[in-house]
Amino acid sequence: MPQDQDASNYQAHLQAGNALVQQAQKMATQDFEQARGLWQAAGKEFYLAHKADMDEPEAAFRLAQAWMAEAHALQKEGSNNAQVMWANAAAQCELAFDLEPENGRLAMTAASCHLFAGQNDAAKAWQQIGKQLLPPEPVEAQK
Repeated sequence: MPQDQDASNYQAHLQAGNALVQQAQKMATQDFEQARGLWQAAGKEFYLAHKADMDEPEAAFRLAQAWMAEAHALQKEGSNNAQVMWANAAAQCELAFDLEPENGRLAMTAASCHLFAGQNDAAKAWQQIGKQLLPPEPVEAQK
């Protein structure tokens, strides 16, 4: 029974977070502060979803994305805390990658977060991992 409860909590929090993200995206061009509050609320929901099922990579990655939105907001404001949030997002991407180590997209997202955090060596390392895991680009896309 507790496992069913965890699965139910996981889905409920994940869906609530996704709904808040949709609202935030619609609001972002009209009222950035309100959108930022919605992104923060979504992050809390993704955290609770991740806590309900620590083995599920989707919730772990959605939490990283919420932190990326917060980092971006802080960066737009010129806040010194932006790099800290980018580093937190990178760490969360790495956690998601640990749960799904064949996912090159997670590795590339971690690389981007590390880059914005000013952690160039880590960014290069994660980019290399991502390149190894992602399918090669078609010849037409390289032109």
